[in-house]
Amino acid sequence: MNDSNKLFVISSAIVLILLISINYNSIHDYYVYSVPLNSLVLGPNFSTDNVEQFQKIYNDENSECFTTLNENLFCYPKPRMHGESMMVSYVVGTNEIDGELHFDPINKGVSYFTMKNMTLVKGDTVLITFADNDYRVGNATFTKYEITEDFEFTAIIEKFDSFIAKCNNYEGTAVTIVQYLGIDTIDEVDYFLTWHMLADSEKGVTCDYPQIIKHSLDHDFREL
Repeated sequence: MNDSNKLFVISSAIVLILLISINYNSIHDYYVYSVPLNSLVLGPNFSTDNVEQFQKIYNDENSECFTTLNENLFCYPKPRMHGESMMVSYVVGTNEIDGELHFDPINKGVSYFTMKNMTLVKGDTVLITFADNDYRVGNATFTKYEITEDFEFTAIIEKFDSFIAKCNNYEGTAVTIVQYLGIDTIDEVDYFLTWHMLADSEKGVTCDYPQIIKHSLDHDFREL
């Protein structure tokens, strides 16, 4: 190999190394977060007869329905009181995905899973503060799952934005997804609407916080 060819090979190798180093974070994030997120499968969670449930709720004159940005139709019956101020309902879609819908008064905010608080910005846009919240599932002698990272960050959330609120096991093969539905006024009280459902993955997602929450905010959960 003559000197000019050697120089070309060396130069090409250097350029390749530089390109890889420059794009390392995006390449790393793609395989660590995007690929596993794409493996998540949403489906029926709380009921085994969602086709019949959807039709029943859809036909109820007191029910409410909404179509998401992905053109998925969901409905829920009139909410019922749960505790002193919060209300709950049951969401089910034509695609059979279902979940529990929370109505939290705006003046009290939202606090469950890794959501520490939610405050109104403008219109339906909100600011959510995410934190570890000492989240743990188990009892005095056994821990089924626990978030061990200490974290707190804020994010601007728009209506129909969805995100992984938490993993449900250390393998990341089961997660809880939350979708924000905006604001509703019932009996002169303004409520934040959020609903959660379960998703599974044979591959499993990377359960590191807050990274998994941040990356899931940019993910398109097509079934939602």
